[in-house]
Amino acid sequence: MDKKKVFRWLACFLLFFFCLGFWSLASAQEAVLKGQVKDEAGLPLKGARIILLDIKSGNKFTIKTGKDGKFFKVGLPSSQYRLAVESDGYQTYERELAVNYGGEYDLDVTLRKILPNIDQDRDFLEGVAFFKEGNYAQAVTSFEKVLKKYPENPVIYYNLGISTIRNGQKDEGLAYLEKASSLSPKMSEVYIALAEVYFSEGDSGKARKAAEEAINLEPANPKGYYNLGLILYKSGQMDEALASFITATKLDPGFSSAYYQAGLAYVVKSQFKEAIGCFEKFLEIEPQAPEAGRVKSMIEDLKKQIKES
Repeated sequence: MDKKKVFRWLACFLLFFFCLGFWSLASAQEAVLKGQVKDEAGLPLKGARIILLDIKSGNKFTIKTGKDGKFFKVGLPSSQYRLAVESDGYQTYERELAVNYGGEYDLDVTLRKILPNIDQDRDFLEGVAFFKEGNYAQAVTSFEKVLKKYPENPVIYYNLGISTIRNGQKDEGLAYLEKASSLSPKMSEVYIALAEVYFSEGDSGKARKAAEEAINLEPANPKGYYNLGLILYKSGQMDEALASFITATKLDPGFSSAYYQAGLAYVVKSQFKEAIGCFEKFLEIEPQAPEAGRVKSMIEDLKKQIKES
């Protein structure tokens, strides 16, 4: 074979592999976005749409998940994106995502189902009205009717659970609340209620866990801290209990019960001046409370204790 032809052939061959290697190296440096979309039961969602909007340029990229709920996109330009994950019948997941050249981004998303609007349901409205009137038996009956129409709605289980407990059927009510938490693990109100029931049943472990979960889900809700404070108080953890009660009063300055419980915790800690301050705040908020007389007596006793010490 002619040496020149061999040389040219070899040069082309090397150039081809050099280019191939260069392309592979370059593609390996491109940004990669991958992940999976599931529902709350952990099942993959086929055909979910992952939409990426380049905030600077306005360019939009759309990816769809396969049968396994997984998606993959390579070659995203470096930029700041507004990301949305959509699927029919589910709430949209949104966030911002900064993509850098050569970065690899794993994104696993759980979508929550859109709950049916029950606010205008006649039986539901009747159940709420009966509950407010204190007619818990009728509230239970109304909510049971709603449950037949919306058997997977956690809001119904929550309302039914509270009504059933108020009607004196604590075990059945607890089962409804636990069902609500399994259907919607992100409802802080459910965990607040569960904490109260577990606490009344003497199960401090479950009560504390439920109260802490409520706080994690809704850290601005004073009721979660109040419940946790009660649990810690009963367990003899006064410093932690007091901190929870004080947090509850900061989140809701009108939370009279939190001031009262904080006062009791201060008494246990022999911090009588602080206790008096909390009890006086309680009376300021609720001067006609059934406990008002007893609280006034405690204040007088604490003042005497301070003078004698």
